[in-house]
Amino acid sequence: MKRLVLVRHGESIWNAEGRIQGQRCAGLSEIGHAQAELTANALADSYPDAALVASDLQRTMETAVPLSKALGREIVQDARLRERSFGSWEGQLRHEVVAGDGERWERFLTGEDEAVEELGGETASQLGDRVEPLFRDLLRGTTDGQVVIAVTHGGPVWHGAHRLLGLPIPTLGGVSNACVTEFIASAEDDRLVLDRWNEVAHLPRDLRTTWRPGGKDR
Repeated sequence: MKRLVLVRHGESIWNAEGRIQGQRCAGLSEIGHAQAELTANALADSYPDAALVASDLQRTMETAVPLSKALGREIVQDARLRERSFGSWEGQLRHEVVAGDGERWERFLTGEDEAVEELGGETASQLGDRVEPLFRDLLRGTTDGQVVIAVTHGGPVWHGAHRLLGLPIPTLGGVSNACVTEFIASAEDDRLVLDRWNEVAHLPRDLRTTWRPGGKDR
């Protein structure tokens, strides 16, 4: 069996402020750094020989660094693991967008792809088209018994999981900061099994934060 472990980055400063991040760079908050250390320790204990790949944005790289040290492995950066682009919404406080662009925000919440595309952003379909083949390639690039850990964002985890499992949106729940989602694949074919979803057992309750599509991060 082969394993693909998806890790969402720790809480960022913009998560804590309620800002829409997308593909803008923001570092981890104090809570986020603590989450990253605990996640690194847990994964290194479970999968000491895992390969490591990460989105090249600041918050994911800062999450991946403790894991890189714990595993003794270099981080392979891959821009395809980036969060969904939200165009001109990026950098704005969520409540400012709701107040100033409420009609488009409501369309976004109902899953209308054009709402974000009109802002120069990325549709949910485009995000899925970007991350699904990447996740499958990561699995194909491993051999039986190997594990690859990908440090990424809430959007790629959520949309990618729906795509990989062939599930209608929205079937799966939220994606917490520094959570672990794990897929198992047979060495003989591409069949995938979801082994863990949004697991945060390695974090104490006061360090658990949650992402929901279109909703708040905390």
